[in-house]
Amino acid sequence: MNQGDTPRSNDPKPEDPPPPKLVDKSTFVTGKTLMVEGRLGHSRMLADARGETFLFVDVRSELDQVNQAGARSGFEPLNLAVVIDHSGSMKGQRERNAIDAAAGMIRRLRDGDTVSVVSYAEQAKVVIPVTTISSASRERLIREMLDGVNDPPSGNTCISCGIDLGMRTLSGRRAGIDRMLLLSDGEANRGVQDEGGMRVVARQARNRGATISSIGVDVDYNERLMSAIAREANGRHYFSETGENLEQIFDEELDSLVTAIAKDGKLVVELAPGVRVAEVLDRSYQQVDRRVIVPMGTFAVGEEKTFLIRLEVPPSPVGERPVAAVTFSYDDLAGREPGECFGELAANMTATPSEVSPLDAIVLGRLSRSETARTLEQANVLFAQGRTAEAQATVDAHLSEIKERREAAGLLTKAKDFFDPFGRDLDDEFNKQAGVLDEANAGFVEAESAPEPAAASRPGKAQVRRNAAQADAFSL
Repeated sequence: MNQGDTPRSNDPKPEDPPPPKLVDKSTFVTGKTLMVEGRLGHSRMLADARGETFLFVDVRSELDQVNQAGARSGFEPLNLAVVIDHSGSMKGQRERNAIDAAAGMIRRLRDGDTVSVVSYAEQAKVVIPVTTISSASRERLIREMLDGVNDPPSGNTCISCGIDLGMRTLSGRRAGIDRMLLLSDGEANRGVQDEGGMRVVARQARNRGATISSIGVDVDYNERLMSAIAREANGRHYFSETGENLEQIFDEELDSLVTAIAKDGKLVVELAPGVRVAEVLDRSYQQVDRRVIVPMGTFAVGEEKTFLIRLEVPPSPVGERPVAAVTFSYDDLAGREPGECFGELAANMTATPSEVSPLDAIVLGRLSRSETARTLEQANVLFAQGRTAEAQATVDAHLSEIKERREAAGLLTKAKDFFDPFGRDLDDEFNKQAGVLDEANAGFVEAESAPEPAAASRPGKAQVRRNAAQADAFSL
């Protein structure tokens, strides 16, 4: 065709180039001593519409990547403060069990570790000041502890007094891993008494580098306060119905300390412009502009900690939509250097509703854990109000959801593009949740057969506290 000629209709037209293929950036895995997985709830979202998704982070040390014996031999001094309730309700076998457990822990501490023991009632006192463990001091410290709590337990309960004094003893230690074990069998009726105030006390301890694990003894302690302290200070909450398993609980805590491979873990999620926080589930956090900052504390060999946040995503055009950048920093005790992991997450926006992805199976499992914890807490409130039938109905409703989600997750994991870097057993995870919910309802039924009101009966009180401890475990 000559210049100026009109193109004929049957001349071939140049084809539009195909749209670039979008890369899936809805997951990442990175790390060395600690492995960090980031995951969006939806890899594909609807374009030009306001949407919601979840962002999930899993931080763990993999046993096949870190030699456990090597972690034990890498010496990081432990600074342990044992804070024991010495109020009137701790008379008799309860306190003897607590002292025996503390003595056993002191015997297992390594030379070079430090320990202090504090007792509290209406006020707190130092039973053993900060002392470095050695072959010469170990048995002497146990004798001093026995002498220091020789007077009969008496008075009211100031839990915050015990925490404050325990933290003051830890402030005199050398650099290392700081842990407080807090025992109580009663209600806080002196000092800080409300949950909000107790969270502030625990947060202050956490900000000073200490983890607090709380242990409720018998069935009359305030499980909400003790659980809140542990969650706020990156610890665990335990329930000891009789006190006979206190030594086992102390051993579990010590095992996590002597196999610690990282400390001062901090997760920072920086949201992309326009993305907003709808809800942070389970964990304490701070938000500064677009950054969500989550302290995660110390990690032992084989330990896993997770974070889940629900996000609002604004209307976005077709194509890749950045959601967040994830940074996890920590003090690497295995490599003796600072550690840092980084990853970015983005969703692919599509104009076709049928292409929108269902909620990711792994995120679904973690969301279900959070909702199971919430269900147990809601059932406890209803049961305490004498509304046992409503408590059971709440548990039953979530049990039905668990079964449906287990089936849905099973189908999702069979998809050809599903990838799980850690090989999780999601079916087992859902079964554990269902088992705990079944036990909760069975405990409520047993309490109904007691001669006194169900919520005031020993079986009822014990079940409420078991539920609180299980809710704490599901929230980690």
